[in-house]
Amino acid sequence: MVTAESLNFDVLQIIFSYLSLSDLASVSLVSQSFLASALPRLYRSLIFYHNQAKPYPRTVTPFAVVKAHPDLAAHVQNIDIRVVPHTRVKQKTLPDPRFLRECISALQITEFLASFTCTIGSALPPLLPFIQSKSSLNTLRIAARLTEEQAKLVCQLPGLRSVTLEHASSAVMDALPKWAESLKSTLEHLTIHVSGFYTWTSTIQRLTKLRGLHVIGCPGVSHVDILSVTDHTPLIESLAFTVMEPDFACVLPRTSLTALKHLAVDLVACNLSPNTGRTTFPSSLLTSLLSLTRFAHLASLALRQSDRQPFPTALVEQIVEMHGTHLRSVRLMGFTLGSQGLQSLMGCEGLEKLAVSVPADNIHAFASALAGTATLHTLIDVGELGMDGKQVSLTTDRVRVLLEGVPSITRVVSESRLWTCRPTAYGPETRLERMKGSRGTGFWFIPPAEGRCV
Repeated sequence: MVTAESLNFDVLQIIFSYLSLSDLASVSLVSQSFLASALPRLYRSLIFYHNQAKPYPRTVTPFAVVKAHPDLAAHVQNIDIRVVPHTRVKQKTLPDPRFLRECISALQITEFLASFTCTIGSALPPLLPFIQSKSSLNTLRIAARLTEEQAKLVCQLPGLRSVTLEHASSAVMDALPKWAESLKSTLEHLTIHVSGFYTWTSTIQRLTKLRGLHVIGCPGVSHVDILSVTDHTPLIESLAFTVMEPDFACVLPRTSLTALKHLAVDLVACNLSPNTGRTTFPSSLLTSLLSLTRFAHLASLALRQSDRQPFPTALVEQIVEMHGTHLRSVRLMGFTLGSQGLQSLMGCEGLEKLAVSVPADNIHAFASALAGTATLHTLIDVGELGMDGKQVSLTTDRVRVLLEGVPSITRVVSESRLWTCRPTAYGPETRLERMKGSRGTGFWFIPPAEGRCV
């Protein structure tokens, strides 16, 4: 008789890959063989998010565990730091020195680090010298408010395939063209999120192997600049950029985006004061952008508008006509979508994820508009503003109306709550869960398969 204890190590690892990390931690306590099979996945990623930071220093950090048990370092491939405990020294708030020492100790003995993320600018400089020797490092995401000397350390990292720079300083952006030259044979994904400094064309022309280019919140770079250099990136599959209101009427360059699968556009209105009136919806701009993708097979489309306005049904129909066969994910943030527009959107044959504003006061009509889909399984509420300007939250009763009216939906996400639906002998069961602290660590414009967003 075959028992769980007698299963091959590789077989156990395959079985354990279907478990959540919390379940895996419980399973690892069963026996020595289970522990040995669970350890590689348990310690593959060392993360520190808000839910880990809240009980600090009462609880031990994963970095301290690796420091105390150096043999675990062989399993570590990813380090992800999104929050840092702080302490006050002479009226200044500084990163907790004990925490930094634990991180440095873990970095020193981690030989196979493939991905490093640190989005806390004050914590990054002490850690930079200790990632220089990581030959396996291929993914970097950092808060890049760095000095010239610190920027030099970052730009010495070779062989990277993915780079994400948040709030990059002028020193980092000035060094980027030279860094791009050294990465031109390996870099496939470049994301720059919020930076007022940039040397544009000279950087991208070097990166001919780019598959993902995301430039959001960089006033010095227009969407025309980005589209103009895509002729140098024929492999581009994922593209995200910001369009500022003064540029809504700009003529788009002729470019070929036949390989494009993911498009994200951030529409930023500048005239938001009461005296200037409401910004005109850039329907013609979006039509022109979509025309550039006519021969592409878009799998995901994300549009965000800073000045909430209705989304034209005619534009929905155009999206469905061009990309309805291939679209799997649609995100419309800052828009209101009417019932007719929703019904038209359900013409996408394989739509699986939809992020829109879910109306709290007319949930039956909303569910009715979605009833035509057989593939939509995840609905994300991006928020609706009430009369008082505050966001109106979904309730469990309203979610049940959605789940009963649209049987294909099994997940509904609103703010930090997740409703799931599963069939039982007595009918569908709705469960409400609180999202973990890791939610929100991804960008809205990153394709679903690449980001952490739901």
